[in-house]
Order: sequence, then C-alpha cells, then structure tokens
Amino acid sequence: MQNKNIYQNIDQLPLVLRVDDLMPILKIGRNAAYALVRSGQIKALRIGNSYRIPRSELIRFLGESA
Repeated sequence: MQNKNIYQNIDQLPLVLRVDDLMPILKIGRNAAYALVRSGQIKALRIGNSYRIPRSELIRFLGESA
C-alpha cells in the first residue's frame, strides 16, 4: 500500500500540518515529533487538543537544522 503522505517537494506540503504529518517528513517517531513541538523548536498553534504547524515553520526548522 502506498503512503499518501510522501511529498516530492516542499511545495506539495499542505500550508498547515499536523504532528502526524511531521513524522514521515522528518523520519521520526510520534514522541520525538511531539517533543519538538512542545519544546518550541518547531512553533505550532494549539487548537483544542491538537497542534497545527504552519509549513513556513517547518521550512524554518529545516533551514536551522541544516
């Protein structure tokens, strides 16, 4: 079964991502993804019980990590 969350380039990412979207992109587990968001390394908006991450914030994080 093919994974729908595989993106060919950064422009194909949705404008707003969920923590579950970060996992395959960064090749990390759920706990690591939540740790990045909770620590503020990746800035996110908390809406109810979930986090939303702007695509621009993921790009910023990747640029700083390179």
